[in-house]
Amino acid sequence: MKLFSLRGFGVSYRDRAGMHPALQAIDLDIEAGRHLALLGESGSGKSTLAAALAGLLPSNAVSTGRLTRPGFASQPRPGRDIGMVFQDPGGSLDPLIRVGDQITEARRACRGGSRADALALAQDWLGRMALPDPHAALRKYPHQFSGGQKQRIALAAALVSEPSMLIADEPTSALDSITQHAIVELLRTLTAGSGLTLIFVTHDIALASQLADDVAVLYQGRLVETGPAERLFRAPSHPYLKALLATRQELKSLEPKGLDLENQGLGRPHSRRFAEIDPRDFSVRVPAVGEGAGHG
Repeated sequence: MKLFSLRGFGVSYRDRAGMHPALQAIDLDIEAGRHLALLGESGSGKSTLAAALAGLLPSNAVSTGRLTRPGFASQPRPGRDIGMVFQDPGGSLDPLIRVGDQITEARRACRGGSRADALALAQDWLGRMALPDPHAALRKYPHQFSGGQKQRIALAAALVSEPSMLIADEPTSALDSITQHAIVELLRTLTAGSGLTLIFVTHDIALASQLADDVAVLYQGRLVETGPAERLFRAPSHPYLKALLATRQELKSLEPKGLDLENQGLGRPHSRRFAEIDPRDFSVRVPAVGEGAGHG
């Protein structure tokens, strides 16, 4: 069953200088219960697409084309029907309110019910997130948790209302490699067999390959390739996706022999930052040691 269907869909942002296109001519179907990775570099339009799906485009956004929601009986509501997790977990949590109260109010705002029942659900979800002593965590403030723990709390707040879709917009990019791996494994566990549709926004091919059933590759606001993840990563057709995959191969060749950091959960600190793709011909270049310093 299709949850969303987009045909010729586009989004532009309006300011005093005029209209600035962020998405153009997107044709995409999103199937219920599948895990879809929106893959692309910064500025590719993937976060704009996620915001459009969630109904969270800002007031200066102008959409064109067609975006329908055949999988929903009525207009889906953010929070109740579509949960959202953002890149910065600290920005998702109010620093002045205990995390238990934040998760409780998220549940009651979307599903109603008593405070006692919602608080019990909040504690249950914190336990599912593998936070130590969930009962004590309810009474703590966001600043008392690490970045990875805050992201787990944000996940609990997004899922406590039992949405049918979760959109995770770069949820691991602000975290270290070990914590990234833990969050990805948590998402995999939470969504396995649940029927929850997951939209995972990322620039990282490794993360996409771990989580996605399907991949939609965006480049400069256009959807350049889409399909099952296994097929796309095995036999890409668009030059941009071929170049993305080539960056990983180039950087893997720089890894010291016998040292597989990624399989040890440590990641490759340079593989996600310093490979360069020339937009003119999609050729791949790895800067010399020290040449890429200061880029971010």
